[in-house]
Amino acid sequence: MNFLFAEASVIKPQADIRWIKNPSPPFHILEGRYSGLGLCDVLVDKLNEKLVPLSTTIDIYPQSRIERLIESSENLCFPCMIKRQDSDRFVYSRKTTVYPPLGVILSKALLSEVYPDQPQAISLKAMLNNQSLIFGVAEARRFPDILQTIIDQHEGASNVLALPGVFAPLRLLQQIELGRIHYTLDYPGVLRYFSIKENNQSLRYLPTTEFGAQSVYGAIGCTNNDWGKRAVDAIDAVLDDVMDDPEYRANQQFWLNTLPENP
Repeated sequence: MNFLFAEASVIKPQADIRWIKNPSPPFHILEGRYSGLGLCDVLVDKLNEKLVPLSTTIDIYPQSRIERLIESSENLCFPCMIKRQDSDRFVYSRKTTVYPPLGVILSKALLSEVYPDQPQAISLKAMLNNQSLIFGVAEARRFPDILQTIIDQHEGASNVLALPGVFAPLRLLQQIELGRIHYTLDYPGVLRYFSIKENNQSLRYLPTTEFGAQSVYGAIGCTNNDWGKRAVDAIDAVLDDVMDDPEYRANQQFWLNTLPENP
């Protein structure tokens, strides 16, 4: 799969808002039937429509390059981040999205084998403590604290596999389907995209007992400096109009099976 990533050496005029994307379906979809229709693709398009006459640019980078941009504190905005308190690096917009809870994704066959009583939720801690089950995670992926703390306790364990590279979440689901790993942790929308793209219904999503039914709120994160604060102010000023847009709401419902709450 070949994508035209932005060249770091090209000097561009500084835009009022600089969006950064990476190939990460269903958040950013850069090819195929749903190209440009990812959760964050539509959000950016609708924001750009409302932000006129401000200048906006969109750069597409692999995750490794994005990490370097963050380290160097370049001016940028990420359209799909978890809503957090402002930090030294990022200042956040108001809420944009309500994600269903993160959960375990595994094969239906393994679920029946390990949990014949078909539970409504699975303990991530118990699964990680089971040395016969291999947990796959996208390298550099971070989760809400209650889940990340459990994962960190198993860092370097033989039954934890960190997968690098573009499309790591989807590759993890492919590895589960092939039986090379046993489970991962992700949003149901990622499984929905995989099921549609691969025409494959062999995997199952279940929430974790640790995180429960908590929603995860999304927001836009921009570099925490004067540029980023101006960008977030401009974004916040048009968010209500974007969230009321019928196409935006339909796209949210399609990938998340839920409508976003008003922030």
